[in-house]
Amino acid sequence: MPIAPLSPVPPLPPTLGAAAPAAGSATAPGGFAGVLSQALSGLGSLETQADSAAQQLASGQTSDISTAVIAAEKANLGLSLAVEVRNQAISAYQQLMQLQM
Repeated sequence: MPIAPLSPVPPLPPTLGAAAPAAGSATAPGGFAGVLSQALSGLGSLETQADSAAQQLASGQTSDISTAVIAAEKANLGLSLAVEVRNQAISAYQQLMQLQM
């Protein structure tokens, strides 16, 4: 029974609200540092949107609570992801430092 080949994996969507690079362009300037910088600025944008939605709800400018809750959850998930990436980077650094040369 022949096994059918796997189809290619589609590209990942932009993370943390960061803008995706234009088609055919190189990755962010600075490599990993540039990607990390874009992700953190996207996280700041999510937090700003959550704050704005909460202020509009509290001031009575909008009565749609779901928009404020969704914005707050997006910011919360983005922050959780950033903390976990930081924890993994620290763990990897500590493992590298324990290597004997």
